[in-house]
Amino acid sequence: MHHSQRFENKVVIVTGAAQGIGRSVALAVAREGGQVVLADRSELVNDVAAEISELKTGNREKAIVANVDLETYAGARELVEASINAFGRVDILINNVGGTIWAKPYQEYEEAQIEAEIRRSLFPTLWCCRAALPGMIAQRCGVIVNISSIATRGINRIPYSAAKGGVNALTASLAFEHAQDGIRVNAVATGGTEAPPRKIPRNSDKQTKE
Repeated sequence: MHHSQRFENKVVIVTGAAQGIGRSVALAVAREGGQVVLADRSELVNDVAAEISELKTGNREKAIVANVDLETYAGARELVEASINAFGRVDILINNVGGTIWAKPYQEYEEAQIEAEIRRSLFPTLWCCRAALPGMIAQRCGVIVNISSIATRGINRIPYSAAKGGVNALTASLAFEHAQDGIRVNAVATGGTEAPPRKIPRNSDKQTKE
């Protein structure tokens, strides 16, 4: 099956690349010629890198792995630096980290759980945009795609809804602010996706990203 090469010579960061939407996006980008930086806290991201290395797409290194914690700005900076060290720049940033951890009525959430939801589903996008912007501004081009959700009108996931509402707001505002720099910023609001069973539980003690 012949794939277009629309990502030829593009350096693409995909966060939350170990499974689900992130994994599928990373593989699709690699098939279409992109060089991919796979970001995830889970070791499973190495399996995705192995899948990409098996693709017959020339002999260049196609993917690197960054095991970073994107709930921190330090982790986001480390990710962007890894991309620049390996491939010279960041052309496209796909912010996919996030996902409801607990589903229940709002009055049943504990304080720490509310904070954990915001840290999981808003901060990684805030931090990665902040880390990637200076380089994109300098090269006068770049694309940021934020994976949002239809859950901004969902029930039993109010903290997650608030986080994704934040993602939508920062997407629109960043797009206005940086159009002058040749940077496009968009969000994709997904509904339910057909995904294989999760390999990493969202609410285990040591939380991992989606």
